[in-house]
Amino acid sequence: MKKRLLFVFLVVTLVLTLSAPTAALAAKPKAFYAGGDITSITPGDVFPAGNSGRWVVAEREITGNLYGDINGVYSLVYKANIESVYTQAGNIHGRLVVDGIELNVQGKIQPLEFVPPYGLPLLTISGKWTFVNGGQGNGDFVAYAMFIPDAEGHVAMIMASGIQLTGKWK
Repeated sequence: MKKRLLFVFLVVTLVLTLSAPTAALAAKPKAFYAGGDITSITPGDVFPAGNSGRWVVAEREITGNLYGDINGVYSLVYKANIESVYTQAGNIHGRLVVDGIELNVQGKIQPLEFVPPYGLPLLTISGKWTFVNGGQGNGDFVAYAMFIPDAEGHVAMIMASGIQLTGKWK
């Protein structure tokens, strides 16, 4: 009787094991790529950090388009701590949302460069991203924005831009 019960148990275990969607559970991460542009930026909530010369970006939103493994119009709401309006270097943290997919992003803003012949300022940002909703994975991002500054030197109008996200996902 014990042998028969053991045999039935093994058969049931085998059937359940073979019928489970193990291929989906064991899926290996694959290469991820999305690229696009930045089309607009809101004035946001930006103010000096006391008399330190630093600036706090409590909340600001950029929008644009992404193409590749994720597609559509995206929104990136971020906050940043900027060392100076003259360099715009600092740290950035935010959430990028596109078509129900959410990514956490964090990175570094490099000091401003000026692009000849017009001398427009160029921001370059690089960092990491991680899926929060709509996938699993993480990777790196790089973005740039050439802009016209407002009277205080903050980004007012984006003239040229790009963003690339690379990594692994499943």
